[in-house]
Amino acid sequence: MKVLIAILLFLHTLLLVAQQTVTEVGALPDAIDESSGLIFFNDRLVTHNDSGNGAILYELDTLSLEIVREVSIINVENNDWEALTQDDNYIYIGDIGNNNGTRKNLAVYRIAKETYLESDTVSAENINFAYEGQEDFNDNGDSNWDAEALVSIGGQLVIFTKQWQSNGTVAYAIPNVPGDHIASAIGTLNDIGLVTDATYDNQSNELYLLGYSSILTPFLLKYTEVTLSEIFNNPESEIDLGLSFVQTEGITKISDNKLFITSEYFSRQSPSITSEARVFKVDFLKTSLSEPTDLEPGEQENYKAEEHVIIYKDQATDEFIYEIKTKDNIEGISIFDCSGRLLQSYGELMNKGSISKIFPSFNIYYFTVYLNTRVVSVPFVVY
Repeated sequence: MKVLIAILLFLHTLLLVAQQTVTEVGALPDAIDESSGLIFFNDRLVTHNDSGNGAILYELDTLSLEIVREVSIINVENNDWEALTQDDNYIYIGDIGNNNGTRKNLAVYRIAKETYLESDTVSAENINFAYEGQEDFNDNGDSNWDAEALVSIGGQLVIFTKQWQSNGTVAYAIPNVPGDHIASAIGTLNDIGLVTDATYDNQSNELYLLGYSSILTPFLLKYTEVTLSEIFNNPESEIDLGLSFVQTEGITKISDNKLFITSEYFSRQSPSITSEARVFKVDFLKTSLSEPTDLEPGEQENYKAEEHVIIYKDQATDEFIYEIKTKDNIEGISIFDCSGRLLQSYGELMNKGSISKIFPSFNIYYFTVYLNTRVVSVPFVVY
């Protein structure tokens, strides 16, 4: 009983808890089952295949995932395209894949957005580079000079290595202008896994690093207050994607609370594993019960008094009863655990109902209601 009281007191003082839900949008078209880089531009997802494929950028509808446009880059080859990024004026393609550490033609291709929007065939400018400190270009197998992630920060391009041997990453910076450059190291992370992409939000100064472990468990790391001199200094969290056996390869942020992730087709004989090329969406949820901001102070008080979301345990049936009182439209209901993992979603959009016991253990959970104006999430205890 003391434990229950302590938890209830904790819930009473709880303010905000970071939560997210990961959903599968659908399969990628067969033409891009080796999707690697990803950006959101012109209200569409833009991606490409990796080595051995055409020098083509594909635009996808965010809902249907159909290819709605193809843009050919006519003056370069796809040696090993692995990343995409952008700034206000340009799209940058990272021809930076280098599994064996032997390449001496590493490059980023720069395309003017104005030109890209005008034609389905465009030319690119070359930003060539070599890593400072690399002296050995012999093929010694999987190396620490591979890279699949690229972002644009303050007039510089930042490349994140995919270190097969040390399972970490080094961030290197080069100017974002055509020419021959030496990539300078600006930060290091150890023992995090294989980094396959990154996305940077220049409004919030947030950086997300995407990758996977040796057993194809994806990870997503978030860093805040990012600068070129403090690229990894402010880690905020590791975001649980709840995915397994998925070769995550591309990531882009399309709004304040939404990310898109692509995965590449993967197949292995022993043990037998097949993972299709897919698109996933990550939605970050607000967990505070707040009134709409477009109401006047007096109206807010009345609105708040007339609203509530309640969930409690019926001791007789061992079910959880919920009641939602709101003037807004209810668009969905979900249950999350305290780590933000989605346990169940419900399509019956009723103001009152019950939930059978689907909870794996004694813990704190979140009853989340999707309204047409906002998301409301309230904690409750399973005991």
